[in-house]
Amino acid sequence: MELRHLKYFIAVAEELHFGRAAQRLQMAQPPLSHQIKQLENELDVLLFSRTKQRVELTKAGEVFLKRAYEILNRVHLACEEAKSIDRGEAGQLVLAFTGSIAFELLPLLLRRFQEQYPNINIVLRQLSSTEQMEALHDSSIHVGLLILPIESGSFHVEMLREEPFIVALPKTHRLATETEPIDVSILANEQFIMTPRKAGESYYDAIISLCQHAGFSPKKTQDALELHTALSFVASGIGIALLPSSIQFVKNDDIVYLQLKKSYTTCKIGAAWNKKETSPVVHSFISFLQETII
Repeated sequence: MELRHLKYFIAVAEELHFGRAAQRLQMAQPPLSHQIKQLENELDVLLFSRTKQRVELTKAGEVFLKRAYEILNRVHLACEEAKSIDRGEAGQLVLAFTGSIAFELLPLLLRRFQEQYPNINIVLRQLSSTEQMEALHDSSIHVGLLILPIESGSFHVEMLREEPFIVALPKTHRLATETEPIDVSILANEQFIMTPRKAGESYYDAIISLCQHAGFSPKKTQDALELHTALSFVASGIGIALLPSSIQFVKNDDIVYLQLKKSYTTCKIGAAWNKKETSPVVHSFISFLQETII
């Protein structure tokens, strides 16, 4: 049995007339009659009751018609899905991100991308920049949203955003009442909460560079693997933290955010994907980033 047999059967079942069905199918009547007879022989079932005056569906024919509609509809859907996947309009995208973009940029990207590509299923993984590079190498993620710069020999890299650093202080801190941007140098004697370098070399190095430009090296009092954890430590009064400005979207009554006067270093956020990547879904996402952000 082939799909054409189902199409022939449906045409005759809807017209209940072999001549009209043949006209509709743009074929001669004898070959159509032969194809229907061939189908009935294969099924070993009469699908039509034929007399000189009329053609009617048998009970078996009525059931077969219902299933034939379902089969052709599923075939049509399968064809459309295959075409959508080939065009990069459907499928799955495994997207990794660092905590530093989770506050503003990531929700914005996800919302707009899902509006444009509702049939692409996004699987999110929160990984440090270092972990993302490893995951890109072993192809366990498609695209990484991470802190730049990175060693990009095997990857395509696009910068998405550059944002200044701000300082997060406990509300009881002596500088918490300041209303103007402060100079980084006045933080020289503070206790800093920092992410470890192994979690993201570029992010760590940017903070070290910012402090060294101001004439000091930060005194680290506590490691925090996640920026949310760093904020929690700041709120508890353990120390202060230099963080990307988008962190201010996280509201906490026990924390005060202050702008910095001169930020010699910024937090650079980018997208990276493997140069060998061939997935149409990935290329759709990169094209979306280039049109929307870059």
